[in-house]
Amino acid sequence: MRNRLMLITALLALTFGTVLMTPLSSARSEVASGGLGSSITTLYVSPAGNDAANGSASAPWATIQRAANAAGPGTIVHVAPGMYIQAIKTTSSGTSTARITFLSDTRWGAKVIAPISDSAWENRGDYIDIEGFDITGDGRLGILNLGSFVRIMGNHVHDIPAKCSQDGGGGIDNANYNASDDDVIGNLVHDIGATLTGKCGTVQGIYHSNLRGHIMNNIVYRAWAYGIHLWHAPKNVVIANNLVYQNGEAGILIGAGDAPGGVVASGMVVVNNMILSNPATTSGNGQAIVESGLTGTDNKYINNLIWNNKQGIVLQNGVVAVGMINADPRLVDYRADGRGEYHLSASSPAIGAGSLAGVPPIDFDGRIRPSTKRPDVGPYQSGAAQPGWPWTF
Repeated sequence: MRNRLMLITALLALTFGTVLMTPLSSARSEVASGGLGSSITTLYVSPAGNDAANGSASAPWATIQRAANAAGPGTIVHVAPGMYIQAIKTTSSGTSTARITFLSDTRWGAKVIAPISDSAWENRGDYIDIEGFDITGDGRLGILNLGSFVRIMGNHVHDIPAKCSQDGGGGIDNANYNASDDDVIGNLVHDIGATLTGKCGTVQGIYHSNLRGHIMNNIVYRAWAYGIHLWHAPKNVVIANNLVYQNGEAGILIGAGDAPGGVVASGMVVVNNMILSNPATTSGNGQAIVESGLTGTDNKYINNLIWNNKQGIVLQNGVVAVGMINADPRLVDYRADGRGEYHLSASSPAIGAGSLAGVPPIDFDGRIRPSTKRPDVGPYQSGAAQPGWPWTF
């Protein structure tokens, strides 16, 4: 898998310069842990645990926060399925060679419910992985990330009420415009701001405000404003193979403005995305993809499929989208409410219609994508091997 990723990174570097100067992190390696007196690399959390225990497999802790307080570089926190009614704040950092990983052992099995909190999960550490959790709450944000080199992968973030204000709200928010290299991969994000009424442009599904990073394989629907929104200080970001549909304002926005100032959203690669049926409200502008604010002349929009949006791809500075597919994607069972089956049918025009530029090595299910032939457009790869969890790439 690492060789596949190196090949994809090399192809991008040749084609688009420095877009992927920092590639996706390589696979984790897990080491067995000892007791609290030894060098801990593995901790365990279970709803049946006790925070006075030692955090081992046989004596797990009861809360994710207890494990977060103990985690250091190289720690993997295994979280068993069940309900965790708590807001989480992670502040410790890993390193480039010893990341801190919070892993739901069953994808979406560990359910974080955060009452009375601005964010359900706030991360301030660098080199952190948050993988496979079901996250909801009654505040403004699902996952708030303020760190660098953070990977938010395979989570289900949903039913976040948010609020219409200058600070806005979001499902996943890479909010620190001084940070860099944050990845949002393979998440299901929906119903963000669902309790709002009236037009509000500050509540997004996925929000990214900093240098580099990857937004790939996500499925985003029913965000009150934009499905995916880049603003403040994004540069050299890859946005690939996402499915974005039924969002209130529009699909994907690329731009820069406001603090810190002086940043141009340039070096973007927006490729193989599927953007359908935006807006979900009568007041939205409904672009599939739109540039706004300060944007560069070197942004690339490649092989994106758009269908049934109010407007198409609206770009600035003479930038032109290439390989655009304007066609019904023929999903197995498309439904606007999220209850459908969004894999590709055998007759889908998205099959084999993608570009290798920026393609993620796996799909939404963890299936391997081809590295030597054109991949499919959107988050699902047809005809791929069986899915696996956790992902290793």
